[in-house]
Amino acid sequence: MASVQTVPAPRLPILIEIDRESWEDQLDSVAHWLGNTQMAEAAFRQLTEDVVKKVTEPHVRFYLSDIAKRSLRHEEILEAIFHQIGREPSKFRKVAGNLVAKGREVLADVLGLTSGASAGAWGDLHQLLMASMNSVGAVGVAQQLGLAIGHQGLTEATLKLSNEKHVQHFLLQELVLEMAPISILYKAKI
Repeated sequence: MASVQTVPAPRLPILIEIDRESWEDQLDSVAHWLGNTQMAEAAFRQLTEDVVKKVTEPHVRFYLSDIAKRSLRHEEILEAIFHQIGREPSKFRKVAGNLVAKGREVLADVLGLTSGASAGAWGDLHQLLMASMNSVGAVGVAQQLGLAIGHQGLTEATLKLSNEKHVQHFLLQELVLEMAPISILYKAKI
């Protein structure tokens, strides 16, 4: 005779109400993180625009130009997300993002000199990949915050943004990997 095991009933979610002040505090915390996300995206967009100017290979320029346009749209989406939670986007974080991008360009020059790929924009492309990862991660955290506070609009907007950011990131990764050997071994400009 076969034994039958019973499976316990799944646990249902527990709804806990919080007072208005606590809710506003949580939204303020989310807005603070969205400011970091905004800064990461602004840095990524600015660096992308700067790298496009340095790249000579037409296909790479085309891909990077497209990524820069999408990144500008991503910044607009992030600003709209602030409004969804009743907060204003930070103007300072956008400016700070531009400064971060310039710092990454200096780091790219150092990387180019020390890696043996000093010709062309390979170091810049590599830094762009790192900036992309930073932006992808920041959007991912924003998505998790949306889930944590149960904010459907924030969650849906960041999910779409996250998907697009991942596609961009994988393209950048392929460009970096494809361009590295010709930059390092042949000192060819990208």
